[in-house]
Amino acid sequence: MKRLNLVAALAPLAALLLPLAPLALAQQAPHHGGPVVAILDLTYIFKNHTRFQQMSGDMRREVEAAENSLKSDRESYQQLTQKLEQYKRGTPEYRALEEELAKRAAELNLQVNIQKKNFLEQEAKIYYTVYQEVIDCVKYHCDTTGVSLVLRFNGDPIDRNDPQEVLKELNKSVIYYNRSIDITPVILEKLNSYQQKPAGYSNAANPNQQVPPNQQQLPPQGLPRR
Repeated sequence: MKRLNLVAALAPLAALLLPLAPLALAQQAPHHGGPVVAILDLTYIFKNHTRFQQMSGDMRREVEAAENSLKSDRESYQQLTQKLEQYKRGTPEYRALEEELAKRAAELNLQVNIQKKNFLEQEAKIYYTVYQEVIDCVKYHCDTTGVSLVLRFNGDPIDRNDPQEVLKELNKSVIYYNRSIDITPVILEKLNSYQQKPAGYSNAANPNQQVPPNQQQLPPQGLPRR
């Protein structure tokens, strides 16, 4: 009986505390006043990322140098091929030169395949490194602005006469967006401003590092990019 009286005595107090619970939770939740969903044009980021373009240009020059190096080997092979026509089929000279051509062809193919594999791996590392930097920058931006979700989209105009592009447009995830949630120009500005990385800037080797606040003036979200 006393227990029932105690519960009854606490009931008015509980009635007063219950309305305060959501208020307390709301006060604890961070509020930044901006949109909680944003979009990012990753294709546009890569096309305009200064350091990515520099690294890609360096790799293209390496590919051209490798091709020039192989060019002389191919010319030498062609000369031997022409020389083979001077000998009669089945003669010792013909068989010896034929074996030499087969050996040269195998070496050239092996060299080309190795270089191709190395360049593909190098290209993949460049893309992955820059992508990790983009992700780290986006995470820092979201942590400091209260954005909870970032969706990838492509803002490039489509060619209506290209069936593949039309199909891609019909299957895209983002149907409509307000320019105010497009953080592409903000992220691109931050990435390009860190060409000389200061201490603490995040990178692929240490993705847990925090990106320091950008002290430069950044363009507003939704700034027209085209």
